[in-house]
Amino acid sequence: MYKYEKIEDDKNLPIKLIRFFGDTNPVGKHWHNSIEIVVPIKGGGIAWVDGDKQELYDSSGHEKILLINSRSIHGFENKPTGNIPYVGLALQINYVFLKSVCPQIDTLYFDQPDDIISDKIKTEVYNINDYYDYDSEYKNIMIYGSLYHIIFIMLDKLSKKRTNYVLNKSEKNKTRITEIINYIDSNYQEDLSIDCIARKFDISQGHLSKIFRDNLDISVKKYITNVRIAHVKDDLLNTDLPLIDIAIGNGFPNLKSMNKCFMENTGEKPSGFRKK
Repeated sequence: MYKYEKIEDDKNLPIKLIRFFGDTNPVGKHWHNSIEIVVPIKGGGIAWVDGDKQELYDSSGHEKILLINSRSIHGFENKPTGNIPYVGLALQINYVFLKSVCPQIDTLYFDQPDDIISDKIKTEVYNINDYYDYDSEYKNIMIYGSLYHIIFIMLDKLSKKRTNYVLNKSEKNKTRITEIINYIDSNYQEDLSIDCIARKFDISQGHLSKIFRDNLDISVKKYITNVRIAHVKDDLLNTDLPLIDIAIGNGFPNLKSMNKCFMENTGEKPSGFRKK
């Protein structure tokens, strides 16, 4: 069973930018809803996408970007090139955002780009990487500009219609787990329970628990708690709200419950986390 990876977008942006500097550990096969653009800069690498082997460099040693479609099963391993450590970027584009730009995205897939298109996309990813380090409160405007240009290139030059598009069992399972996760992420402040989530999606509690074990290797309750704790951390760092307000505002029934879960998750109390 290939694991689902939940992508945590960078703050206030519908993307996640990952920078690799000399990383050597292989990445096991997994899937996520986000579309991913892998941009090698130097060093070797091999990707496996839906069972196909993809070299991140062509025969002449020229780096090639790799476009990974939503829900494609993929993984990575290093291919040592002398003593050159792997350096590269990966840009993950939030699927919900992409669907807001292109509502028919479920009926499309994207081809791998040729060298000309690859260079155009690569330039915009490099720009986003540079904009991340700008000391300006308006830098997100530039990031969105490059992001929209990338999406335009993908739709205009690389998109293809899926023929006879019907969800198979595997795709239906992927769709269901992402719908449930999105529901929890949007309703973590409510009084969520395994029973109410199961009823919401018309499945048994046992099947719901199995979906989470198979795809996330975590229980439903633990996932809900992790989402709430992540928001608690944000509130502790970025607001001066009393702890009781933070607890109630993030779905905990009382302060004692939040403190207990926070301790189990981080090893410290919320008050100590805020002070530190």
